Parts: sequence; C-alpha cells; structure tokens
Amino acid sequence: MKRISSVVLAWVFGVMLLQPARAVEPINLGDQRELMFDGHLFSSVRGLSFRQHRPVEREKTLDFSAPWEGRRPFGFSVTGYATVLTEPGRFRMYYASWYGHRLKPGDPEQQFTGYCESRDGIHWERPKLGRVQFDGNKQNNILFQGGSISHNFAPFIDTRPGVPDDEKYKAVGGNGKAYVFGSPDGIEWRKLRETPIVDGTEKAFDRYGAIHWGNNPANPRAILDSHNLAFWDSARGRYVFFFRAHLPALDRAGREVKGTVRSVMMCTSKDFREWSGIRPIDLGVPRQAWRTGLYTTSLQPYPRAPHMLVGFPLLTIPRRPFKGDSFGMSETGLMYSRDGERFTLADESLMPPGRDMRNWTKHGNMFAWGLTQTADDELSMYYHQHDHQSTMHLKRATIRVDGFVSLHAGRYPGGEAISRPLVFSGNELELNVATGAGGGVRVGLVDAVTGQVIPGLEASDEFYGDQVAHVVHWDGKKDLSKVAGRVVRLKLTLYDADLYSLRFRP
Repeated sequence: MKRISSVVLAWVFGVMLLQPARAVEPINLGDQRELMFDGHLFSSVRGLSFRQHRPVEREKTLDFSAPWEGRRPFGFSVTGYATVLTEPGRFRMYYASWYGHRLKPGDPEQQFTGYCESRDGIHWERPKLGRVQFDGNKQNNILFQGGSISHNFAPFIDTRPGVPDDEKYKAVGGNGKAYVFGSPDGIEWRKLRETPIVDGTEKAFDRYGAIHWGNNPANPRAILDSHNLAFWDSARGRYVFFFRAHLPALDRAGREVKGTVRSVMMCTSKDFREWSGIRPIDLGVPRQAWRTGLYTTSLQPYPRAPHMLVGFPLLTIPRRPFKGDSFGMSETGLMYSRDGERFTLADESLMPPGRDMRNWTKHGNMFAWGLTQTADDELSMYYHQHDHQSTMHLKRATIRVDGFVSLHAGRYPGGEAISRPLVFSGNELELNVATGAGGGVRVGLVDAVTGQVIPGLEASDEFYGDQVAHVVHWDGKKDLSKVAGRVVRLKLTLYDADLYSLRFRP
C-alpha cells in the first residue's frame, strides 16, 4: 500500500469554525455513500493522506482448458473480455475465447462466447448449453460463434425502471461495428436493431481525429476492437456506452503530435436504440503516446454507491516488449468518476504484473467487468492471467467493501479533516473504518452557516476497532434526524486509522 496523494494544508481549525460559510453551494449527500477516493468531500486536510489499497490475490477459479479455448490443439489458451453478472443465488460469466494458432478476427470459426455459472462466486462450472456445435457435438458452454459478435460480447442486467421483461438483459457486441441485443434470460438473445449503433462513419470520429487502421483513410476506423461496455446509469438517467478508439496523441496544450494512443470514447442513449454525443472521455490530462494507453476500462456503477463510476482499466505500455512475441505489456489500474463525464486515473497500479514472469505480457491481469459481493465485508474481482500461454486461467481477488482508497492517519496525534458544507437526509452516520490497537476516530458536526459547533455533537464517542458499518454515537446517542437538512460541516479526527467511506443512512 502506498499513498496516491498527500495533502497537507496550512489551516487553523479554531479560526475556521468562527467563520460562517461563504456563498458556496453545499454538497447534497442525501443518504448516499461517499468513498474516500480523493479530497472531493473536504475543504481542508491536515496530517492525513489518501492511500490506495490493492486487492488480495485468491484462488484460481477457472482453468481455460476446454478445446474451444485453444489449449489442447495449439498448446496455449487465448481468452479475455470477461463479464460477470450478479443475481440472487447465482453469478454468471460471459467471456471470449479464440481457437487458432494465429488469430484472424474476421474468421467466424475462430471466435466464441463462452458462458459459466457459479453459486458462490468462487467455484465456476461450464453448463452444457447445446447451442453451438464444436468437434461434432453441442455438449459445451459455447453461447455464440462468430467474429462480429463473439469478439467482445458484453451483457448487463438492465435496472432501468419499467424495462420490458424480454429486455431484462441487454448487451453490446461487435468488432469495428457495435450492435445492441436484448434477452429475457441471458441465454436467448436477439438484435434490438439490425443496423449498428456505432460503425465509424459518424462525423464525431472526424472531429476528434479517430485513426484508421494503418493510418490509411481507405481502411475502417480503428475502433471497437476491445471490451466495449454499456449499462444503465441510474444516477444520471441514461444508458452509457464506453468503447475503445485509437486517437491522436496530444501535447500539454491539447495540440496533435506524432503518435497514436489507445483511448476510450463514449456516447449516451435514453432508449438503448438511438445513441448520440460521441466524444472521448475526459481524463483531465493530454493523451500522450509515450504514456500508457487504455486497452479496456471495466467502467461500471459502484454497487454500494451507484452515483460513482469505478473502473479497472488495462493500462498498456505499447513500446516495451518483455519476452517472446509479446508486443508491449500491461497492468491493471484504478479510475473513477463522480459525474460520469470527467474521470481520474489513479497514480499507481491496482494490480501490477508482480513476480510471476508469465504476467508480464500484452494482456496481463486483464480484469473482468462486474464486482461481486461474496461476503458482507468483501468484494470479489476476476482477472485473466498467463495470457497466450499453456497455463492461462481466471483468478479471483478480494478487497474490503469500499476499500480501494482510504483517508489515512499515522500514529498519534494523527490529523484532522474538515468537510465542505454539506446537507444530508439520513438519521445516522455510518463509517467504514479501521484503526490500530492504539488508534481512534472522532467526528464532530458544525453549523456551516454560523460557524458554531452544534451542541451535543462537538465530538463523538471515540471509536477504535475495524468495522465496515460502524454507527457513530455522541454520548451514547446516534440519532441525527434533528440536524438532517441543515447545512453542516464534518470535523474528522483520526490517528492510526483508515477511513474508507461514510454515509448518513436512513
């Protein structure tokens, strides 16, 4: 674990409390959970830092050894672009596999969409679907065969209110052209429109300089050749589609320079049929050819705070061959957005290649789309290892719920953080927090309009321990309903502690 940013601001708490809030729009928290990705929630921080945490590697969950996954006839497996869906009592996985010694993306005989199921998110099985014939029989888990769909078929469960039963499951798929699909059960799929929703002819690609393959204008656009993703963004009331595009590199002034970059574009829709607003995602920094490109994003609404989009992008360093025929190498990063438009890429990797030399490859540690909660305090994540090798497999990693980044305090005296003015609607303050044996956390509430402490809420009972849902008490009392709706500030005092998230819950 390392610090991804250190914020030490000169500030005197006693003076600040005496100053009423100026004309600053308060943050409307409602009862939503806020994760400690950065200093968004705070006006000042002293003696604390934001520390990123890496997942813990667990067991191998799926060995890609089936004949249609390439290993038996060719000695190595090629799989990728996994999608994991969570349903009551069941987890479902879709993934791409390639059969052939040399991949030919246009050859429908070489590409498949595989399907697996699990009851616990740990042990996975290949059900016999009886849909696609391979080597003389249909006793396999192949859902689709064919390059235009199977290359990157990516389903999701549509949570939009009022969605028709026969479109409960939706998906995007297609290499070079993106099509949309619907299904009542996640197995039987149909196109929702015959024409692609994106095919490279849109004027936006000229506007943003999207590259043609080989930089030849006679060739199709270099787009959609990765794990492209769509989902219902409930916080903003829209469907959103994130897809790969090769774009010109930019200098710090935003001018085009020599070189191209693997990047990501997006567009939105109200009905999943008609899409508009194609544009590159905003990472807040220029696209620089010598830096990492975005091979995938794995962007998704965070289940415990769906207004936040989180992603685990495969970050590719294209000009750094390591061994064998691998052209470039990759590792998995962390990215997030609070508004669905502007994204932050964390300064350090979430899952580096590590000591296993077989992960120092072009597609090393590629994360699946979909976070699954496999325990009350645990999220599971899945990723491919040993790309293009005889030992290729899918592995599981776990991380504490909300545990990607924490507001961290060292030993006593630790530090303090003051929030921006905010309004909440819940009745209790819940913290996901852990301390050392000698650590502690206290919370105070201040009226942001008058700058005065709120009587009885100056400093909470000190907490020490490790809980993902600790309810804060003041002199043994936890009810904050009389303060709900007022513009307040939080004062957090921490030492030898990590705060992962907070929420004013009903």
